[in-house]
Amino acid sequence: MFDEIQDPAQRKRARAALLVAAVASAALFIPSSPTVASQIAGFSFNRPVEITNTYSRLKADVMWASSFPYQGVFLWRNNGSLSQEFDALETSDGYFRLRARHSGQCLMLDSRHSTYRNGTPVVQLPHCGRRSAEWRVRTVGDKVRNDGGVGTTTGGVYPTLQNRYTGRCLDAANDRGGRPPERAVLTQWACIRSAQAGNAGNQLFSVRNVP
Repeated sequence: MFDEIQDPAQRKRARAALLVAAVASAALFIPSSPTVASQIAGFSFNRPVEITNTYSRLKADVMWASSFPYQGVFLWRNNGSLSQEFDALETSDGYFRLRARHSGQCLMLDSRHSTYRNGTPVVQLPHCGRRSAEWRVRTVGDKVRNDGGVGTTTGGVYPTLQNRYTGRCLDAANDRGGRPPERAVLTQWACIRSAQAGNAGNQLFSVRNVP
């Protein structure tokens, strides 16, 4: 194709343009860096993490450190046990699995429920390959502002955990709102839109690597 261009300067510019296009096209197929993804999440993947409710400072804990499948998860004070530590196993697109270090099982939605609705419990199961075992960090702002019919958040940034399969968020069962108490069972619920929501205290969780 370049032989058809008679002017040497035009031929040089055409070659340069084709090279730029080829580099840009190749970049589309480069997978996102795990380092970048972990920075967005706020912790390092494939290392142990703790999950803390930011309102109560209580930890996600597999109940009574049980190793049985279908055991639930609740909030409990920090006690340094392995049932409060989870391997954050990266999957794709910023999602990860949470594998309990004491049992080797992953936190996911209770598969005994025919449909995954609001209030479906989060349990540990050995079936780590299911999409309902994948989570990602989702952030919300202080409040929702309406900009020409489009809702945008303002102010600070607060983390929640969103399930890949349902798009719903990790939630501590607590009808009263505010600070979830000890033994509040972890479920999924429709994700809050801002940190000012009445049930925000049930969904604001931070994930940090174990020191």
